Amino acid sequence: MNEADSEDIGAAFRRRGYELTDDLKKADAVVVNTCTVRQRAEDKAISQIGRLRKWKLARPDGKLFIVGCAAQKLGGKYLKNRFPFVDEVVGAKAIESFEDSLIAQLGPSPESETAHQNLFRSPQTAYVTIMRGCSLKCSYCIVPAVRGPAVFLSADAILEDAASKIKAGAKEIVLLGQTVNSWRGGKTTFSELLSKVLALPGLKRLRFMSPHPLFFEDDFTALLAREKKLARYMHLPVQSGSDRILKLMRRGYTRGQYLALLERLRAAVPDLAVSTDFIVGYPGETEEDFLDTLSLVEEGRFTMAYCFKYSPRTDRPEMAATVSEAAVQARLEKLLAAVKKNSRLVLNERIGKIEEVLFETETYGRASGNFAVRVKAGGAPGKIAEVLVTGAEKNTLSGKGLL
Repeated sequence: MNEADSEDIGAAFRRRGYELTDDLKKADAVVVNTCTVRQRAEDKAISQIGRLRKWKLARPDGKLFIVGCAAQKLGGKYLKNRFPFVDEVVGAKAIESFEDSLIAQLGPSPESETAHQNLFRSPQTAYVTIMRGCSLKCSYCIVPAVRGPAVFLSADAILEDAASKIKAGAKEIVLLGQTVNSWRGGKTTFSELLSKVLALPGLKRLRFMSPHPLFFEDDFTALLAREKKLARYMHLPVQSGSDRILKLMRRGYTRGQYLALLERLRAAVPDLAVSTDFIVGYPGETEEDFLDTLSLVEEGRFTMAYCFKYSPRTDRPEMAATVSEAAVQARLEKLLAAVKKNSRLVLNERIGKIEEVLFETETYGRASGNFAVRVKAGGAPGKIAEVLVTGAEKNTLSGKGLL
């Protein structure tokens, strides 16, 4: 979602006739879009701002904007006191006002209609934000504080955004939301919204991220089984394999309920690829709790997992880290090793199967299950083709195109 916000900011500059540049010396303006989901992300943002002091001294007429979640958490007063060379600070809750309130400071520029341009992903793929914020109260998470409660965009606005990006060349749309499947538009459900997007002319594949295990309804399972353009992949964060820790995290489900959901989804699509998130070292996590997480890697048959050390995001004493750094690091390494081993098994299971690949180049693309796929020849950017998988190396499948 941070990337999607950066895409929108970049598009706002382009609409006013500005161009993006990788050369800092040429820049008239610099935008630092910050994250604070973990302390490391916040620290990296602060370091980046500090390094921009030299640019500002060399370009005193240049504008430096600090935006996003860390900007919301730290506040404009703090950031401007610490970094007096910063021009403006815009928190995540006000990021949609960036174009009207700040870009105008750069002076008049002719309005420019430019095609959709990705900063982060393949030109074949475009993000479409369908909601902002989150109304859940997971104990470890700072998102509701810095992005606010859940606000759903209208179905009409979502469809208009998706259609414009398809018209500009996108073949794949990724719907974004903190708990994306909690989206509601009056009486329209998330599954009904998916059906509307799937019906847009020119769309070849639809993804969404990140769903929450609490918000899957029966109509979604039927849609997943029926609609082949809906990606055979899901990133479904679980965070822990321990029921005790899940309760402390206020996740709202048990390990058994999560696994039952996976079983239901895979009953609809047997080859569904699922990835997840794990947090290691949550306050009070015992070795037994960690072993429950470790065993869930294999039981969940995850294609991959993002594994993180617990990072306190509040000053509340009960949320302070209680597991030693050495123990957390040891657990993280064991978890990463288990995930890597399991990923290898999952990838090897794909050998001999046929994958539907959306090509980004002539030799590289993404399968519906989100696997990276390489072929020697036969692809073309934006083309979807069937590929027979003949090998797997690291995180990438290899194969040959079928006529």
